[in-house]
Amino acid sequence: MVKVSESRDPTDMNASNRSTITRNEALAMLAECFNVPANSLHPGVQRDTIDEWDSMGALILIAELDERFGLELSAEVSREMTCIGHLLDFLDAHGVLRDGD
Repeated sequence: MVKVSESRDPTDMNASNRSTITRNEALAMLAECFNVPANSLHPGVQRDTIDEWDSMGALILIAELDERFGLELSAEVSREMTCIGHLLDFLDAHGVLRDGD
């Protein structure tokens, strides 16, 4: 089980006032971070099958989550994520995913 880290300042950017996205929007965001087609991503896709999910891709993802949602994804937690499903779980655990397509 991948640990999730807290947002930097929960009183400033808590789940009730944080932007939310659908699962499909999350997959599109991840596809942009990793420079792959969105339709190639689903929860079971393994990290080692995505060439761009390297150290630079992880930094891009960390920056995107911080800028877009105020979420802090530590490098340690990022390294523990081995599939797209872990990233979706992280977003869900922080109240970023909403129902819908």
